[in-house]
Amino acid sequence: MRKKFALVMMILLGAVLLSACAGGPVHGSTWPGVATDGNIVYLADGSVYAVSLGDGRELWRYPGSTKLTFYAPPAITPDGLVIIGSAGTDHNLIALNPNDINPETNAPIEAWTFTGATDRWVAKPLMINNKLFAVNADGNLYILDLQDGRTVKEATVVKLGGRLWAQPITDGERVYITSLDHSVIAVDANTYDILWHENLGGAVPGSTVLGEDGMLYVGSLASQLERFDPATGNHQSVLDAENWVWSTPALDGDTLYFGDVDGNFYSYNTSTGSLNWKPVKPDGAITASPLVQNDHILLATESGSLIALGRDGKTLWKEEIGGKIYTTPVAVSNLTIVAPLETEFFLAALDANGRQVWTFTPQK
Repeated sequence: MRKKFALVMMILLGAVLLSACAGGPVHGSTWPGVATDGNIVYLADGSVYAVSLGDGRELWRYPGSTKLTFYAPPAITPDGLVIIGSAGTDHNLIALNPNDINPETNAPIEAWTFTGATDRWVAKPLMINNKLFAVNADGNLYILDLQDGRTVKEATVVKLGGRLWAQPITDGERVYITSLDHSVIAVDANTYDILWHENLGGAVPGSTVLGEDGMLYVGSLASQLERFDPATGNHQSVLDAENWVWSTPALDGDTLYFGDVDGNFYSYNTSTGSLNWKPVKPDGAITASPLVQNDHILLATESGSLIALGRDGKTLWKEEIGGKIYTTPVAVSNLTIVAPLETEFFLAALDANGRQVWTFTPQK
C-alpha cells in the first residue's frame, strides 16, 4: 500500500510542475483546495472559482494559466479579500476583491500581489489579527502586514528551511509550523523569533493540533502520533500507526481522530493516552482530515467514499462520491462540500445524511 500511495503522490505532485509549464492547469492533476466564507465556496483547482453555496452556481472565476496555477486552499480576510497562492512558474500570492468584479472578464480585481517567494504556495495562509502568516515551499515563513486591508509593500521573512506544505496554527502566543524535512517549529507570534525547532522521524505534511490538555499533537510519515510541549518543544511518540499519517488530526474534546494511508482510522484519547476503540478500516487510504459533526465523524477516502462513523467507530452511512478524495471536505451550514479527483464535476454538496444536493462543473 505504501508503494502504491507513494506512486500516486509522485504523480499528483509532479503534475503541478507539468501543468505550470506545459499547457496550463487541468482538473484532476493534483488535489484542489477548498474554503468558504459561509455563503460562497471558493475552489482552487487550476483556476479559482467562486461557487454559490445555495445552488452550486458559478459566480466568478479567476483564471489560471501556464504561469499562475492555484491549488492551495484560499484564505479569506476579515474584510472579505480572498488570498490565493500560485503553484505555477510565477510564485505570486494574490489578494482578490470579490466586491470589485471586472465586467468584461467576470473576474475579481487584484487588490494586491506579493512577489517575494521563490517557490510554490501549497499551504493555506493563517490570519492573526491584521497579519498574514504564509508558509511557502521555499522554506520561508512570510509575514505580511494587512493593516490597511489593501496593500502589501513588503514582508517579514523567517527562514525555517525544508518544504512547508501545511497551514500554520497558533495559540495566540506561538505559531506552529510543520515541514517535510521532518520538523515541527514554534515561532513567537509577536517577535517572530524561532523558539524551538524539533526533528521527527519522518516528513510532516499535515498541521499540528492543540489538544484539550494543552499539548500539541501531530502525525508524520514516521507512522506515529507525536505529542509536544508547546512551550519547550519536548516531545514523544504516543501512538504507532500502521502506516503514514498524512493529514491533520481532528479534535473532539479529549479525542483526536485521524487516519493513515493504509486506510486505518484511529480514535485516540488524550486524557487516557490510549485508543477509544480498535482502529477501523473503511475502504481506502485516508489523507483528508476527518470532520467532527454533531452526531458523527465524517471521513473521506482515496476510494471516493464519504463515510459517517459514530463515536463508537461504527458506520452510520456511506456515500460513494466517485473518483478519489484527497482534499479534506468542508462543512458549512448544513452541507458538506467535497472536491474529488477523476470525476466530471469539481465539487459536490451533500446534506447531513449524505444525499447529494448539488454538483459544480465550471461553465465553458
